[in-house]
Amino acid sequence: CRPGFYKAFAGNIKCSKCPPHSFTYVESTTMCQCEKGFYRAEKDPPSMACTKPPSAPRNVNFNMNETALYLEWSPPIDTGGRKDLMYNILCRKCDPSQCELCGGGIRFVPAHSGLQNASVTVLDFLSHVNYTFDIEATNGVSELSFFPKQYTSIIITTDQE
Repeated sequence: CRPGFYKAFAGNIKCSKCPPHSFTYVESTTMCQCEKGFYRAEKDPPSMACTKPPSAPRNVNFNMNETALYLEWSPPIDTGGRKDLMYNILCRKCDPSQCELCGGGIRFVPAHSGLQNASVTVLDFLSHVNYTFDIEATNGVSELSFFPKQYTSIIITTDQE
């Protein structure tokens, strides 16, 4: 195959053009290389476009009563070209001088990581505390990127009696 084309398997099959966001400058290659900032997950076929991590989630909103805090958000503008989008929530308790991770006292329903829907319910939070929730979007190539993960934050003060 000439540069810009590849053949995934040896044999009497025709060469294929490199998929989007990939290239090759050499002849007779079995896979095209991803452009800088784009990646191929381990299980992605050579025919799949190279993709990138998603941008941050958007439009975080919350509703709260005495026992539950409901967070919801909009998906990222840029999914990175993938369909395997998931969300992780990082929780911190903050006072004026420092923040610390929320730890095991607070519960997330259904979970704090690997969320497939753009919402989560938070239970067992303390009153009169400033909580910061970082909501991160990830996909199948997020762990391959050297760039910091993209997230959006919301600060919520729980002041119920």
